[in-house]
Amino acid sequence: MEYALIILCGGSSRRMGTDKALLPFGEECLLTYLVKKYQPYFPKIYLSVKTRGDYTSLSLPVTEIPDLYPNAGPMSGVFSGLAMMDEERAFFLPIDIPFLEPQTALTLLEGLSDSDICTVAEENYEEIPAAAYSKGCIPSIGKCLLLHQFTFQTLREKCSVSYRTKEELSENTKTPPNVQFAHLDTRTDYYQALRHLHCICPPKH
Repeated sequence: MEYALIILCGGSSRRMGTDKALLPFGEECLLTYLVKKYQPYFPKIYLSVKTRGDYTSLSLPVTEIPDLYPNAGPMSGVFSGLAMMDEERAFFLPIDIPFLEPQTALTLLEGLSDSDICTVAEENYEEIPAAAYSKGCIPSIGKCLLLHQFTFQTLREKCSVSYRTKEELSENTKTPPNVQFAHLDTRTDYYQALRHLHCICPPKH
């Protein structure tokens, strides 16, 4: 069954103070870094954006999907992506989780089977939208949006969900789950991520 990657770029970035997607990250911006990282593993990459054309200037091989429900957080991005994409299932990657490995995304996609959602069996990650979703959960997300229930825990209560443990995810990648799911919420998080990036991808001389 066909699958895609959808990068969630429509957040307000209030705590960061600037658009996270355009933050310098190595020799490029964060969004370009993620597209290049995932492109070898995904036949199609979409960007969930507030407004179509937000990142056209980067000339990336992606398709933008604007939010159908504005001001509804990442839940709107998931709904819009599933509704507008051609594929039956997708992995949703928040722009502020740069170290999540493509192998982890593929493991969660494989874990979908007949479920609506496949995510990590870890309470600390309940509100991180990084997970695999099928089009089967579109009606449930629509109900959540109409009722202004924007938490992913609420969504999972309305859907069939399968889980993968941190140990299962670690079988396919050497990057620990706590590093993979660490997100850039503040400037302090960003500077810490740059230090980690420098360790795994030293500058070219």
